Amino acid sequence: MSMWIDILRKAALLGFFIAFMACTADEGQDPSGAAEEFSGEVAGVGSISASKDFDTISGTKISAAGASIVMMQGTDNSGKGFMLRISTYKGTGTYDLGFTNIANTATFIEGTAAGQQYSTAYQGTSGKITVTVDDGKRIEGTFEFVGKVNNTSATRNVTNGKFKVNLQ
Repeated sequence: MSMWIDILRKAALLGFFIAFMACTADEGQDPSGAAEEFSGEVAGVGSISASKDFDTISGTKISAAGASIVMMQGTDNSGKGFMLRISTYKGTGTYDLGFTNIANTATFIEGTAAGQQYSTAYQGTSGKITVTVDDGKRIEGTFEFVGKVNNTSATRNVTNGKFKVNLQ
């Protein structure tokens, strides 16, 4: 019996050692030291904030045939968040949003059910995304918009939006 206890103790110690060695001090952090974030104020809902340490943040820039598209998303651990798409991307600057310019869209994600995504792709919406930093590896900026649920009059006003996203 004591032989089995000794074997189990050594196995547990070995498992702990392997798990400890697999982790590094900078795991999950941006090597430049700048944390990723995605946040905004949503009228009727409150502050929504996502940080890479606890939530989901992603960003991608795709370039082909002289055109670029940037897509970014940040959601908190409850599933609320924002998704931004700039299909007319040309670097730092301001990009208009709204039904007359649906190539660029912003969406507030309130939940996963139908009727819980408020987008600028529908009539009666407006807004802007301003990109202030793009070093090829990271994009930073601000956003504000009025999003709408398709085929309804339900809207959400989003203000004070900020993003700092590492590109994948």
